[in-house]
Amino acid sequence: METSDFLVIGAGISGLLCATELQRAGRSVRVLDKGRGFGGRMATRRLAGGRLDHGAQYFTVRDPLFQNYVDEWLAAGVVREWFRKLTDSTNSAGHPRYCGSEGMTDAPKHLAKSLDVRRSEQAVRLIRNGAEWEVRTLADHSFKAGHLIITAPLPQALALLDTSGLDYAGAKRGALGQVRYQRGLATLAILDGPSGLPMPGGLMLRESPLSWIADNQIKGISPEVVAVTLHSDAEFADQHWDSPDEVRGPLMLAAAKSLIQSRVLEYSCHRWGFTRPINPWPELTFSNPNLGYTLAGDAFGGERVEGAALSGLAAAAGLLESDS
Repeated sequence: METSDFLVIGAGISGLLCATELQRAGRSVRVLDKGRGFGGRMATRRLAGGRLDHGAQYFTVRDPLFQNYVDEWLAAGVVREWFRKLTDSTNSAGHPRYCGSEGMTDAPKHLAKSLDVRRSEQAVRLIRNGAEWEVRTLADHSFKAGHLIITAPLPQALALLDTSGLDYAGAKRGALGQVRYQRGLATLAILDGPSGLPMPGGLMLRESPLSWIADNQIKGISPEVVAVTLHSDAEFADQHWDSPDEVRGPLMLAAAKSLIQSRVLEYSCHRWGFTRPINPWPELTFSNPNLGYTLAGDAFGGERVEGAALSGLAAAAGLLESDS
């Protein structure tokens, strides 16, 4: 059984930034994640020689705390500015939109290099032993820590806390359980030629079933192969959540036919069960100092990458302040 001061469940941007802040303050930290990668929805994958961002497509920065990290990443060549205005957007042209230099997972990977991150470790049971937490995983491993930080999507976090058998949130348990997420579907496609999308290679769409399309070659992360990412809207995702890929993929590609000028060679689909918190918690974190746990993530900071990041930073700040 391995012991640390803090144990973070979830290697998305929120959990990784929280762990980084705690470690930089001299605390021992371990991160667990059920997946094989880093970043949660800041996800990049390969398909037929192409590289595609299939979750979050870019991020913005407004808060100086997050800006400090982004400046580090820019200096290290981990991220870069992708665009300031989309072709069909009415948004201000002055606000940078950043992406990973080789994919959205680059920043999480960069953070993880300096951390003790255990991947393919799905937490399945929590046990409170005196002043410590014990986390047991599906791989039959156990980890102990004085304080637990859970940054997984809130429904998953609450289900995990339920395994403790404790009254861990009192009268607020019901309200926490009311936080809801939209679902999303992504279709990733390899083309036999240029997509025909205008610079900078991304379009926000407002007609169902699609909400977004991006050319990852124009974006600069798939230099050898033209690879496009399609995101569905929430209505289509709910309607076709259980449909086979052979149904939902062609439907999404047909909806994009007028936008793509080349032939689709192959495609793959991905389901995102927790894409956007519809009614986020009104504070950046939720904690129970008596039981030694903190909840953080996009359910608290909001749907943007920066929101999840700020929630993780707030969790670390609160813990360090109470520990001083």
